Amino acid sequence: MIALSLLVVLVAVVGAVAWQSWSRHQETARDGAGPTPPGRVSLLTEAVAYVGAILVLAGGAAGVGQRWSDISDGGRVGILAGAAVLFFLAGVLVLQVAEPAIQRLVGVLWFVSVAALAGAVGVAERLVLDRSGEQVVLAVGVASAAYGGGLWLVRRRALQQVALLIGVILATIGAAGTIAGGEPPLLPSALALWAVGLTWAALGWRRYVEPTWTAVPLGVLLALWSPTMAVGPHGWYYAIAIGTAAAVMAASVPAQNPVLLGMGSLAMFGYVTGAVVRFFGDALGVPAALSLTGLLILGLALVTARLLKAARPAGNPGAEDEHDRQLHTVG
Repeated sequence: MIALSLLVVLVAVVGAVAWQSWSRHQETARDGAGPTPPGRVSLLTEAVAYVGAILVLAGGAAGVGQRWSDISDGGRVGILAGAAVLFFLAGVLVLQVAEPAIQRLVGVLWFVSVAALAGAVGVAERLVLDRSGEQVVLAVGVASAAYGGGLWLVRRRALQQVALLIGVILATIGAAGTIAGGEPPLLPSALALWAVGLTWAALGWRRYVEPTWTAVPLGVLLALWSPTMAVGPHGWYYAIAIGTAAAVMAASVPAQNPVLLGMGSLAMFGYVTGAVVRFFGDALGVPAALSLTGLLILGLALVTARLLKAARPAGNPGAEDEHDRQLHTVG
């Protein structure tokens, strides 16, 4: 089960990076954008600046960490809440600067601000109010979703959307655990997160949640990963997992998106392999189960190759219809 989860996490990382790269390539090809204009901050300079900022923050965090045990619970909440306000105000100060590197910095500052607020709420709920773990997760999720959602409404960029979605995920898990009165039940949690992922992807597809290149892969990846929570104790959940992977592969064809196809194919491979071993491993034996898995993988490879040919975008970007042009636009 751990290996299956790691596979889906790998799909998440590769899929998100590939989707962003592909979407930006489509945008550049369509707009005819050239090299970075003179006077703008280069990516190398920006990367070095981030490294320096990370070292400064790490030093400050290490200093606070050495005295953390001596600080009262209220003081800990105050430090984290103050950090949230500080990072928020730092982003506000440079929000109107048009330089792309500065705009990316605003996204990072506000994302860290949401994380600091989540930490403050978590410490307050657990140490000050002495709430249960499920209630802490619920409170952190609600606070993160509310604050992150507000920042996303002001600035609809990728990191703000990620902060919002993380808050929604935590709130969903916390709500399931709070209702159950203990550790979140796997099946309801998996179903809820699966529904959240599909809804998020659909909202991104229709451009209600922007940027699209973030919303669609995040929603799809959540829908593909969530079944790993339930397929262990509930074998029938493999049907939902495999069906979701098949739907993602099918959706990649009209969208002409090989990234979605790759994500669906990798998830299909993991779930089909797990299902074969679970349901046929004892009856057929390990060698026969492996052979059957190999045949299924060969069939999946053939289907993927056919779909990849259909999903490959046309060479002329001008041939895309209006919906595709909107889908490929980077927010």
